[in-house]
Amino acid sequence: MKRQLTQVVGSVLLTGALTGLVPSNALAQDRWHRRQERREEQVERQAERLDRQQERWELRRYRQLDWQRRLRYQSRGGNRIVGYYDRFGQFQAVGYYDRFGNFWRYR
Repeated sequence: MKRQLTQVVGSVLLTGALTGLVPSNALAQDRWHRRQERREEQVERQAERLDRQQERWELRRYRQLDWQRRLRYQSRGGNRIVGYYDRFGQFQAVGYYDRFGNFWRYR
C-alpha cells in the first residue's frame, strides 16, 4: 500500500512538473513568432519607404525637367506620352496619361 501510494504521488508530481514546463515552452514559441512577425513587418515598411523615396526622387527629376521647359508631350492613340528630348535629340518617354487623366510611369 505504501509503495502504491508513493508511485501515485510520484506520478502526480511528475505529471505536474511536465505540465508546468509545457505552457512556458508554448509561451516562448508564441513570443518568437510574434518577434518574427514584427521583423517581417519592419522589413515590409522599410521596402515601402524605399519605394516612396525612389518615386519622390523620380518625380522631383520630372518637375526639374518641366521647370526647365524640357518636358514634352506626344499623343499616341488617345494617350498622352510624357517625356523629354535627350542631348542626342532622341525622345525619352517616362510615362503617359491615359484617357481618364491618370498618370502611368514606365519602369
